[in-house]
Amino acid sequence: MKNLNMALAVFLCATASTAYSVQKTGTLHEKARGGFVPQRVLVKYVNEKAQWDVLQELEAQQMTYRLGAMNRVQKISVTTDLVRFASGVSVKDAVRALRHDPRIEWAQPDYYLSIFSLPTQNSTRDQSLASLNVGFHGMLRTAADRLFVDEAPNQPREETNPPFQAPSDQPREGAGDSLTGELWGMNRIGAGLAWNSQRGSKEIIVADIDTGVDYNHEDLRHNMWSGIGYDFADKDAYPWDTHGHGTHTSGSIGATGGNGVGVSGVVQRTSIMAIRFIGSQGYGTTSDAILSIDYAVHNGARVLSNSWGGAPEEDDSVNIALKESIERAAAADVLFIAAAGNDGSNIDEAPMYPAAYDVPNIISVASTNNKDRRSFFSNFGATSVDVGAPGSNIMSTVPGNKYMMNSGTSMACPHVAGVAALVLSERPDLSAADVKEIIMSSVDPFPALRGITVTGGLVNAAAALEGARNFGK
Repeated sequence: MKNLNMALAVFLCATASTAYSVQKTGTLHEKARGGFVPQRVLVKYVNEKAQWDVLQELEAQQMTYRLGAMNRVQKISVTTDLVRFASGVSVKDAVRALRHDPRIEWAQPDYYLSIFSLPTQNSTRDQSLASLNVGFHGMLRTAADRLFVDEAPNQPREETNPPFQAPSDQPREGAGDSLTGELWGMNRIGAGLAWNSQRGSKEIIVADIDTGVDYNHEDLRHNMWSGIGYDFADKDAYPWDTHGHGTHTSGSIGATGGNGVGVSGVVQRTSIMAIRFIGSQGYGTTSDAILSIDYAVHNGARVLSNSWGGAPEEDDSVNIALKESIERAAAADVLFIAAAGNDGSNIDEAPMYPAAYDVPNIISVASTNNKDRRSFFSNFGATSVDVGAPGSNIMSTVPGNKYMMNSGTSMACPHVAGVAALVLSERPDLSAADVKEIIMSSVDPFPALRGITVTGGLVNAAAALEGARNFGK
């Protein structure tokens, strides 16, 4: 074993002069295609006992060969570490070397992941008021329907990480939301019919894993989880949204409905767990995504909404670390809703993760528009993408008690998360597999998705609720 570690150290020493560079530059979305954090590697050991021996021996060899300390940045799971190498060590070479140690099951870069921004190409179809990758510029609306041109919410706010202002009042009920007329997506999936019999339950926790949430927003504060959530990007207990994307997705999941203010989410009563791992520039890391998923599962979330992803290009890697965290969620009976991505491409052929993973608890979501077509930007895949949901020109909440229209599979994903929460509100006894089956079997036939998605259909909240009531009878 010492000879093996000696060989590893020599191998790394020989490659130490290789300069690190991000493989992809340009837009944030491109950064999530093969880009990874310098000097950091995720390592999974064969077993927990081997973990300590491997780390200590490799650290000793690194020091011996003057490559600098190789130390654990953070424990990611029982058998997985995030490890940092000395400056100058190539991440690719370190990964290849580590994979030769029989005590290591796998090693991979700490890949970047990003929110799904709109393509930069010009198009007259499905035009939104903002491009997600440059940060929510555009028309914002107050509840009084006044128009503003606001600063980009991906710039740090003066009020950084404010505490949650627990509402002392009860949400108003029976008053129409002021922007109801602009919620075409809610009408298209039959949400209004669903609300006649089921508006949701505070007992069902939906984790929005994203850029954080404006948890003091007038249309969200009553539906926040009691523990609020966590910020894995900045490592604190205040998952405040400095970008805008996460507040928008949370509004589609569970903005308070019928309170006379703003919009309504698909589920009008719920508990939104705000989890931030994506920073103000629109991207985060695989290691923080894994911690986010595990946190949500450990703290009782039944549904995870994930409007982000990436496409690693390191050898034949599929970002196995991220996949294993979703498999842990599956083992805990938690549903994982994933946006399909915005390349307008077939992810059966060019996978986008996590949407393209073959893990049973995933529902992968394409975007549709108000003309009953697939949104021009939406990814698809006959085996990788399960259902469609409204994602073009979606009005929802953004920071500062404002509202904005935006587009992307990022906007489609939370519609399905909301439907899942409605189903669980009706039948909390159902398993994640049951809920997935109900959602996929109750879709409306959608010709534009036929043959390019698993179901060929658009989610239907009312039909899913009816399916839940009759499930198992």
